[in-house]
Amino acid sequence: MREHRGFTLLEVLVAIAILGVSLVSLSSSQVASMRATRYARGLTAASFLAEYQLLEIEEQMRKDGWTESDKEYNGTFADQGWPDIRYECLVDFIELPEFNRLLEAKTDAEDAALEESGESEMAGDNAGDQAFSALGMAWPIAKGAIENSIRKAGCKVYWSDGEVEHEFQVDTFWAEAQRLLQLPNLGGEAIDGAPSDPDAPFGGAGGSNVPPPTRPSTGPSRPVGPAAGGIR
Repeated sequence: MREHRGFTLLEVLVAIAILGVSLVSLSSSQVASMRATRYARGLTAASFLAEYQLLEIEEQMRKDGWTESDKEYNGTFADQGWPDIRYECLVDFIELPEFNRLLEAKTDAEDAALEESGESEMAGDNAGDQAFSALGMAWPIAKGAIENSIRKAGCKVYWSDGEVEHEFQVDTFWAEAQRLLQLPNLGGEAIDGAPSDPDAPFGGAGGSNVPPPTRPSTGPSRPVGPAAGGIR
């Protein structure tokens, strides 16, 4: 008669132990995958919503006029179906330093370089001073052009995953070329808070009527990103 043999108790226990270790490892991997999926979902939504909010603010500024000071916006995206995601946006008025501040910074940098090198005078110092003096003549116009026509806009979006809060930030610059034609130093007149008029005469109020080589854009440039266009 043929003898039948089964597994010993030790063999069964070893098999169960191996199966338990495998299941624990598989479970940990699955939990990590679910967390990564939730984070990717939140990050994707946050990026789209941040771009959307910047576009909304840009459109509002085009209607209400170019802001001449910092302006903050905050709220949630409840109307878009994301009540748990909030935003804090800032339109930053770019304020550049006066030329004397630049001159002081240049002098301090040169003094520090001379002290480090031990030399009495840096090579090409006269040429550098002449170039910097030329910049001083053009700086008021350049300063006015940048401050009058460029704004920095940024938007932070916050969302929570359990007890962990995440954030996503988008920064961009808006430029309105039409306002360059309204600079006082270029013969025009800046109109605070006035929206651009594409049909207005070249040069703005009191400015020159000679048109530029190409027609400038009539509104701020839109933020650049994969989600440009946002959620409507």
